[in-house]
Amino acid sequence: MPPKILGIIKLCFSPFSVFSPIPIFCLILFLISCKFTDLSLNKLFLLTLGIFVSLSSSAASNFWNHTNDVNEDKKNHKKTLLTENIITQNEALLISILLYLFSILLVLYASFLLKRPIYIYYLIWVFITWWYSDAKFLIRITGIRLKTHYIGELLTYVIAYPAYTLSIWLIFSDSLSKGLVLSLIFLCFGIAGVLLKDLKDISGDRDAGLKTLGVIFSPSKLIKTACIFLILYFVIIIIATNIKIFDFYSFIVIIPLLYLIKNTYIPFHRKKWTLEAGDGNNIKAMVLSIYSSLIFMGIANFI
Repeated sequence: MPPKILGIIKLCFSPFSVFSPIPIFCLILFLISCKFTDLSLNKLFLLTLGIFVSLSSSAASNFWNHTNDVNEDKKNHKKTLLTENIITQNEALLISILLYLFSILLVLYASFLLKRPIYIYYLIWVFITWWYSDAKFLIRITGIRLKTHYIGELLTYVIAYPAYTLSIWLIFSDSLSKGLVLSLIFLCFGIAGVLLKDLKDISGDRDAGLKTLGVIFSPSKLIKTACIFLILYFVIIIIATNIKIFDFYSFIVIIPLLYLIKNTYIPFHRKKWTLEAGDGNNIKAMVLSIYSSLIFMGIANFI
């Protein structure tokens, strides 16, 4: 495969997330939506459609983000097709538009095939993710690039996560009420994620003059708030399981919750949430607890 194509694919699927290049998020929602005994060719077709929507949408938002981050990437000495001028800004813009259009066409197909309003939620997600990264068009009208300010970051995640969750969920299920509960769960997941993400971007964002969460708020506040949202994430799952929205076996998420409390919350609470060089394992415990809970949730509802 030509290096240029490989470079485009790399930008489409970086950074690694629950959405791509392995569509963990999509797979978990599918497992929650049906039982093993209900598997059929139609279900597998919908799973395939959901995976294509998940991968194409992630590719679109990631590539668009990289397209607008060229100056920041150059300052941070990142080597990409754009920073090394292997493709032009106009080419990158065209690729971004085509990726978004392809994902929209897939969602429109799914919406009309299933007679569900998937496209409404998806177009909301498209608009907010485009605006979040945009440094070329909407910024001329609004004067704001959402990514560069902590209010814009929070606004994006508060809108994008529920909208995207419903977009993928409604491909697999027509239960809007269950989808809304999942949207709330993944909203907590998403807010915790952006707080942790900004921890590693502090120096780069500060040098670029951005007012992101990592620049405005102290690392201790970011860690503490992320922990609170992750605990809330677990609490909502447990409450939803208790009122029979999820299968009884979903109570298994109590295990990763206890792991989070023992290995992250309690150690940081004891030292008043100060972040030190040796806290890497405590941070990893947060990530491990979340990823394991997603796997547990999927399997518990599928079996």
